[in-house]
Amino acid sequence: MHRRLRSLRAALALLTAAPLANGQGSPAPATPGEPPLVAPRVDVLGAAPRALDRTPGSATLVSREDLTNLAPQHGGDVLRTVPGVNVVGEDPMGLRLNISIRGLDPNRSRKVLVLEDGMPVSLNPYGSPELYYTPPIERMERVEVVRGSGQILWGPQTIGGVINYITREPPRRLTLNADVRYGSYGYLMAALSAGDTQGAVGWRLDVIHRRFEGPRALDAAVTNVAGQVRLQLSPRSTLRLKLDFYDESSRATYVGPNTPQFERDATLNLAPHDRFDVRRYALGVTHQHMASSTLLFRTNLYAYQTNRAWRRQEFDRSDAGVPYERVCDLTGRCGAPGDAGVMPSANGSSLFFRQSAAIRERRFEVLGVEPRVTWTWTAPSVSGELIALARLHYETAHEQIRITSAPTGAAGDPNDEERRAGFAVAAAVQHRFSFWDRLHVTPGLRVESFWSGRHILRVTETVMGARQGRDVDIQGSSSTVALIPGLGVAFDVAEPVTLFAGVHRGYAPPRTRDAVSPGGANLQLDPELSWNTELGVRARVGRWLRAEVAGFHLEFENQIIPPSEAGGATATGGFNTGHSRHTGLEASATFDLAGALGASALAVPLTVNYTWLPNASFVGGLFDANRLPYAPEHLLYAQLRVTHRVGFSAQVGVNWVSSQFADKENTVFPSADGLVGEIPAYLTLDARVAYTLRRAGTTFYVSGRNLTDQVYIASRAPQGIQPAGFRQVFAGVEWTFSP
Repeated sequence: MHRRLRSLRAALALLTAAPLANGQGSPAPATPGEPPLVAPRVDVLGAAPRALDRTPGSATLVSREDLTNLAPQHGGDVLRTVPGVNVVGEDPMGLRLNISIRGLDPNRSRKVLVLEDGMPVSLNPYGSPELYYTPPIERMERVEVVRGSGQILWGPQTIGGVINYITREPPRRLTLNADVRYGSYGYLMAALSAGDTQGAVGWRLDVIHRRFEGPRALDAAVTNVAGQVRLQLSPRSTLRLKLDFYDESSRATYVGPNTPQFERDATLNLAPHDRFDVRRYALGVTHQHMASSTLLFRTNLYAYQTNRAWRRQEFDRSDAGVPYERVCDLTGRCGAPGDAGVMPSANGSSLFFRQSAAIRERRFEVLGVEPRVTWTWTAPSVSGELIALARLHYETAHEQIRITSAPTGAAGDPNDEERRAGFAVAAAVQHRFSFWDRLHVTPGLRVESFWSGRHILRVTETVMGARQGRDVDIQGSSSTVALIPGLGVAFDVAEPVTLFAGVHRGYAPPRTRDAVSPGGANLQLDPELSWNTELGVRARVGRWLRAEVAGFHLEFENQIIPPSEAGGATATGGFNTGHSRHTGLEASATFDLAGALGASALAVPLTVNYTWLPNASFVGGLFDANRLPYAPEHLLYAQLRVTHRVGFSAQVGVNWVSSQFADKENTVFPSADGLVGEIPAYLTLDARVAYTLRRAGTTFYVSGRNLTDQVYIASRAPQGIQPAGFRQVFAGVEWTFSP
């Protein structure tokens, strides 16, 4: 009997580790006479009640309730509330998030693995892991962030952490939802969704449109259409198909104001002719089959294409003696060359915009399949869960740079062109042993292998002072193989307290364009590797207290310095160099005084998340002991929320980021051009008030961002100060109908 009960418990754990099919926080009940649905959502943490307690390392779950009350404009607003995560802003809509975990380089989120329903979303996850697409937060059920050894089941990036966006599932009955917001700087968000489940078929359609002129007149617009169908093939088998279309356009630019311009007018957009367009098509298929009460098979198939075109007007920081379209001086005044009202200087703080623009057009394609099996077993005083997976992955990239003869040109002459391709094979196995249902030991091993090729078709030459493209045929290839072990331990000391510890190997493959030189030579770059260790404790008392504290140490060796304009690099080849050391502490706690007092109608949770990073520095080399750029020592987020069952809710949140450096030299005094210098600490204050008419299914709310209007420097990259912190206020109404 004891073994039967444990087998039943294991079967329930497998079922609850699948998604919540109604998207509202509880499993979708079956229609009378029909089997329960097995919804194939792919979680990193798992949805079982104690999944977080058994996670072998630091992990954070941002729930649907949290997302609703935050009313985020983008995913960055959510990730800022997670300990250990630093989001470096580049645009006010969060279209391109630069995410850093535990002091790692935030540039284009290369050291973080970002997933949507367990499937990758970066341009090329192995060869070009830049994050130019962020899943729209409006259609998410929750967000999972894993920073410990539990992430080795996911790859290829296992150095910083895993961020998994979980989308909402088809509802159990016909449901219509609309959410409309309007506010400062021409902000408009409209999200519409519809879904239903009839018998064995469930479906959902989401349409989202956002517009935001922004304080710097970036004129951003995003449209996202996502549809999914879930088919109950049999009582034990489910198939899910998801299609996604994403379209984005803006006047995003690399150029930011310099120091005097920022102090005078932080809203300057000095490159109004720049244009950025992204279009993405994605397909995701998940099949899940429960062969028995202890054996679950799940297969993911993912395919997507990302097209990115960025027109950026060319410029100089000093007069190069060529024809210019306009010149902007130290104060931000712009005019035609020779304009008496414009007084350019020679110290690099002025901008000389040429008559030409470079259109960087790129297309990335990704195709992969990943089957995995989960097997649970029980024996006297011990039980186990074995997860094994394999992955086949193929990716391509096609890049071309065209030079136009006018800053608003849409065609241009091809100057550079190349194609890249990569093929990866990965496998992983992880086994959790649970002794007396209190001690959980989880060893694991991942193997990553990546083969890549680079084919350069056209290069730029200068002939008699003029640039022109020349056809070439240069080819080269490289390959890497890595073993990624991990071990995690969690021990339930008492009913509410769990100790955990973990160690794992971090891995990031070299980008293809870094591993193969422009001449086609294999530079023999090794993968980036790290050793990540942590020790922590988490506690949960009823529904009124949750807390977690973890200390961590990360030795990041064999780092690759890539040639990236976004990161400020000017070299033309990647190379392995030195390592960095990251040591710190993360703490999070949520305490509900009303819940502790037994109040049932009122909830007053106070949440505090804090990260202390006393050591995030280079080890050895020219910058030995210097602090890493964009690695603030302190991150603090605090939120007080009040909700009452009559329908009223309110919350206020404070986010504080301590000062940080923008360069490896740790330059303190800001330069005139704004590219280097310390980034001062900043604090933002957000608030939201809402009232829900439950019978009408309608919620009215008013939300404010950066209510203190403290304009601050978010970044000094790629080409100047990126201002942030402008106060925004918007009002919205959300309506839900379900007969």
